[in-house]
Amino acid sequence: MVRQFIGFDKRIYLLGFGWLVTSIGFAMVIPFLSIYFHTELGMSMSAIGLFFGVTAVLRAVPQPMAGWLSDRFGRVRIMGWSQVLRSFTFAGVAYAMAQNAGFWVIGSIIGLNYIFGAVLHPAANAMVADIVAKEERIPAYAFLRITGNLGWAIGPAMGGFIAHVSYARLFFISALLAVFSGLVFLVLLKDVKSEKPVDVHAFKIKDIFNLSKDPLLFRHCLISLLLFLAVAQFIAPFSVYVTDNLNITKSQLGGIYFINGFMVVVLQFFMSALFRNWKLTNQLILGAINYAIVYFCLVFAGSYSHLIIFMVVMTLGEMIVSPPSVTIVANLSPPTAYGRYMGVFGLFQMAGWSLGPTVGGILLDLFDHNPSHSWFVISGMALIAAALFYNLGRKLSPDVNSGLKAQV
Repeated sequence: MVRQFIGFDKRIYLLGFGWLVTSIGFAMVIPFLSIYFHTELGMSMSAIGLFFGVTAVLRAVPQPMAGWLSDRFGRVRIMGWSQVLRSFTFAGVAYAMAQNAGFWVIGSIIGLNYIFGAVLHPAANAMVADIVAKEERIPAYAFLRITGNLGWAIGPAMGGFIAHVSYARLFFISALLAVFSGLVFLVLLKDVKSEKPVDVHAFKIKDIFNLSKDPLLFRHCLISLLLFLAVAQFIAPFSVYVTDNLNITKSQLGGIYFINGFMVVVLQFFMSALFRNWKLTNQLILGAINYAIVYFCLVFAGSYSHLIIFMVVMTLGEMIVSPPSVTIVANLSPPTAYGRYMGVFGLFQMAGWSLGPTVGGILLDLFDHNPSHSWFVISGMALIAAALFYNLGRKLSPDVNSGLKAQV
């Protein structure tokens, strides 16, 4: 099983290393940002959810343009400079927290951070499509998942201890990691020189909607938005729910997120091999059903050990969902537009990830007297996504809906 991750172009490994470093920095701060707003600044969950709703726009809207820029100017420049600029925003938040600058200053800088962070994803996903053959895309995207989740294993565990000392120090360390990641991309990584002509006309907003008129791409994006709305609940809403209702400490919370990242690092090899012959949409259906079950069962959790079980089962679904969702986009895309197709998909994916805390925050406040009801609603969202992926699978050609090389 490990053999499928050996023999990639060396640029995949460099890309994965840079992704690892930036993931550590991001994962150190995000699970604790909601707690900082809630406990240090006294903000309600609805207000925090509204903040993440605003960042959803900032995180999602740049994606199509970032994909177009990577098609025109190359993946490396976009990825590298996005992380260098992101390091300045992390440092700015650290300074603002140290000066007790308040929500508006901190929130504004975090908004810029989301913009620069969002630029990375479509360029990185497009670079994988550039470098690897079709039959290697699932293992390659799975490899990036491993490096990213290794960051999520290390980051929150570190952050849980550092947050006890200083939230400002937490963001300062993240700034150092972001600039290092940017330098890895800019100095060590080399772009692919495409033999096919790339359309380099000036960026126009209508280009986004032209790509969206691909009905299969657009349908996949819409369903993915719904799925990732549910998936994203395990970040901010989950962290606040368990610390408020189950008396989980920050260190324990960091340990739970460590389990998530560690499992992906150890088991993604196995999971990718296990489902290698499955249709991509069937993998997404299974993953969505898994999320529906674990969110439903979360309402019955009463101890730290229960939360460990929750995270173990949820992570199994995460490992199933992520590689095939991106692979479908790559399989639908013409080689001259990998960046733009990834950008359109990123618009919907990031909207789901970013709007998820908004939806979760509103639900937790709406069901304040019985917060378990919010998890029933979220479970239902995942089930609907599973049903829609089943319908999509009937529309996709066998070649597009497979991670294996087409038979000729």
